[in-house]
Amino acid sequence: MEWIIFAVIAVPILGVIAWVVLDDSFVRIEPGQLGLLLIKGRATDIALQPGPHWVPALRRREVQTYPSVEMSYRARLDADGSSTDLEHSGPPLHASLADRSGAIASFTVRFRLDTAGLPEVHNRFGPDGIWAAVRDLTEATLSDELAATSIDDFFGTGRAALHQRLAAAVTDALAPTGIVVTMFLLGDADLGRTGEVIEATARARLELERERAEAEMRMARARIDADVAPLMDGPNVDVALRYREVDSWRDLARRTNVSVPAAPPTRFIPTADEPTDEESD
Repeated sequence: MEWIIFAVIAVPILGVIAWVVLDDSFVRIEPGQLGLLLIKGRATDIALQPGPHWVPALRRREVQTYPSVEMSYRARLDADGSSTDLEHSGPPLHASLADRSGAIASFTVRFRLDTAGLPEVHNRFGPDGIWAAVRDLTEATLSDELAATSIDDFFGTGRAALHQRLAAAVTDALAPTGIVVTMFLLGDADLGRTGEVIEATARARLELERERAEAEMRMARARIDADVAPLMDGPNVDVALRYREVDSWRDLARRTNVSVPAAPPTRFIPTADEPTDEESD
């Protein structure tokens, strides 16, 4: 009788315990995530792909999840500090160049976590320290690279070479930490007063070219006016005035950006001394 009573009491209790243990041992990794198996709080080399997994809870095993998709960190002038699970933003980089000028550079780093390097990421940064690691390592690398860069490398063909060199340096710096860089983008750079001098010099060169072009045009118009001047006192004064009128309209349209239709052909009006077509016939 006592065994029956024990069985009636013990079996349900053992069933509940077994159900709890089995329920805790089933772990499901959601899509877009990776699971790192921990034993007594220590990271192992076992990374769990999305889907259900059997992780016995009796040995104090647990799973820490990390994103498996690409993430991005953006440092820009208009950063508002907003962040999501896959995107973070921050202030731009303030760096000193080789010619002792300053630069405020924006950049974007897109990256993902290496499955094989997931234990290294967990041991060094943890799930909450990934963004700070990407920011600090990238800024340190860019500062060292820009310290050997002159301001001329930000323009023309030198910018492409600079972008390639910075991307390779950032990729090499983050690779040992288990972070794989998939894209690096060097954004706009504020070069301060030095940049303003460069822009003013470029504008001055273009303004000089425009003045030369307009000077040639004015000289051509002056020669045409000199050729037309004798007609103003001759019998074809109407033709000359018509030419001046069309030329004035074209000049007004060029200044106001208004399209003016082409002038109709000018009809030659003979004078009293010149015969008409009917008279010549």
